[in-house]
Amino acid sequence: MDWKKESEMFNQMADYYDTYRPGYPNEIIKAIIEKAKLSAGSKVLEIGSGSGKATAQFADFGFDILCLDPGADMVQKGNERFKNQSMEFVVSRFEDYPAPPAYFDAIISAQAFHWVPQPVGYQKCAATLKNGGYLAPFWNIEMIQDTEFDKELVTIMHKYNAFTSTMSEEDYQKRTESIAAGIAGSGFFSEPEVMHSRWEKSYTADAYFGFMLTGNVFVQNPNEVKQACFEEIKQLAAKHNGFIKRHYICELYLAQKAS
Repeated sequence: MDWKKESEMFNQMADYYDTYRPGYPNEIIKAIIEKAKLSAGSKVLEIGSGSGKATAQFADFGFDILCLDPGADMVQKGNERFKNQSMEFVVSRFEDYPAPPAYFDAIISAQAFHWVPQPVGYQKCAATLKNGGYLAPFWNIEMIQDTEFDKELVTIMHKYNAFTSTMSEEDYQKRTESIAAGIAGSGFFSEPEVMHSRWEKSYTADAYFGFMLTGNVFVQNPNEVKQACFEEIKQLAAKHNGFIKRHYICELYLAQKAS
């Protein structure tokens, strides 16, 4: 995988990320804070922070947060957005950053930990966490259901290669088992506690198309192809009261550094 190219694509989508990517359920944020015993002054590292979509949900607790992202535009937006708070955004991939040993109380990563190459990722996370510290990657997964609406939407997605994080229930179960096994099997962390939070969001056609533009494959299409996709999304929404209703699972893996 060409990490530099992928990072550049995400960097180009900084404005779309800020506007159209959804946030995360409060119960997931609360679980991380409570389980990892975070309090004002706790040291938190965020991997793949982007411009701070998930960071914002941790911003009011007084944590010292270091946010790493390879996209310069993303980092600039993050530093501007949180300039009066105890957090810093730095342009770097996690595996390239000189992380201090045994320094952080927790490592979080929203929608990004799958970009970290393994096994070096788990090893480096453990090395920079304090004893008893927690690794907490989490993702929103857009669930594909067996409905006529979803079948129509998936047809459009296939036609224009417009998938973001979409998955069937069956594939989601396999994914969960694979990620949990990978964390535990690394030898650096305990068996993770896995949490699932189901939630829904209704998008206008414009908003859902903006969300599609945060997909690094779809955004590379020529403008006329993207416009054709947008027209089909508008037609689909018009058939369903003007909205694109989506079902999500937010999954969290909480794993304590092995002693």
